[in-house]
Amino acid sequence: MAEPREPPDRGQALRRACGALKVFPLHGVAVLPGTPTPLHVFEPRYRALVRDALAGDRIVAVPNVRSAEGLRELYPPLRPIAGAGYIEHHVEHEDGRYDIVLRGVGRVRLGEEVRTDAAYRTFRADVTPDVLPAGGARQLQPGLESLRQLVLELSARLPPESGAPALAEAVAQIEDPSTAVDLVAAAAISEPEARQAVLEELDVSKRLERVVSEVAAVVLLLTRGRNAQA
Repeated sequence: MAEPREPPDRGQALRRACGALKVFPLHGVAVLPGTPTPLHVFEPRYRALVRDALAGDRIVAVPNVRSAEGLRELYPPLRPIAGAGYIEHHVEHEDGRYDIVLRGVGRVRLGEEVRTDAAYRTFRADVTPDVLPAGGARQLQPGLESLRQLVLELSARLPPESGAPALAEAVAQIEDPSTAVDLVAAAAISEPEARQAVLEELDVSKRLERVVSEVAAVVLLLTRGRNAQA
């Protein structure tokens, strides 16, 4: 596995890349900030995208194609809010395929498509900042504590190899609500539309409520399953 160069300021790299942001459209994949997403790249146009990204800033956005059928189109319609990330690790296979790990850097809103000679698509984009309540992140601490407790309950109901105990430990140490919410969503929400909804929600308060509700539903389901076996 190839190791990246010394990491740059990835947020700054993303902002610079937004003049012509490389996109790797997929269906059912949401790259959340701060979290890793493994991807297998086999189509020739996206192999070219990865090669160009590796030779440059390593920044790639992964917008969702609106339907699975759209993947067969050359220019399928894309959802405007996408997760953008930095290629943290990559393996290039002898036949030109790549396995990459994309570390989420931020949410972006895709704008005008930029026509180039490249086989893949590029867009002008804007980094979308988090929207916090009037009182700032401090106002979200009660909700963040509720999320921590739910993740702790989840870890008590799942085996250690699930990663839930490590998630609970990590969330207990994170003070930034946005970071904690994205980390939990990436680890605990598997349904693609639910993950995409978390990605598209720019209001951190609403995002926190959504993820608390999703994790509470998982805890309830596990509790009912355990009670049914008792």
